Amino acid sequence: MTAIGVPLGPFLVLENGSLALRHTHNPPNYSFTWRDRRFGVSIHQDRMVLGGAVGRLPSTSSDGSQRQRATALLRALPRALPEGWRLQLLPDHRIRIEAEHVMHMPSTASALITPVVRLLLRAAPLMDLVTECGLG
Repeated sequence: MTAIGVPLGPFLVLENGSLALRHTHNPPNYSFTWRDRRFGVSIHQDRMVLGGAVGRLPSTSSDGSQRQRATALLRALPRALPEGWRLQLLPDHRIRIEAEHVMHMPSTASALITPVVRLLLRAAPLMDLVTECGLG
């Protein structure tokens, strides 16, 4: 199948309805807010990278006991993440999760949305825990 189709943003809609990337050197990115948190998606030829900040570690100027609880939770979180997920503490104290999903282009719209929804559903209990511990 050739990549001749109708342009739709960063994609070409092919005759069979599947989507191909128009420019592989500049992958499509989009972001959205879910449960008051910002998430982002980057689509590449062979993978999709999804992630977002799920909370924030209190600064050193805040209540010491809250920071200790938050630090203990932060150390335990990697064991609670699904396999293949990464956890980062960003310089501004945000706690970020990230995952990759193997994909093949051309793809369908539902194949592009499904891993995003799956990440959000799997992240929900983690976000609840972070919020209950005062890091949301």
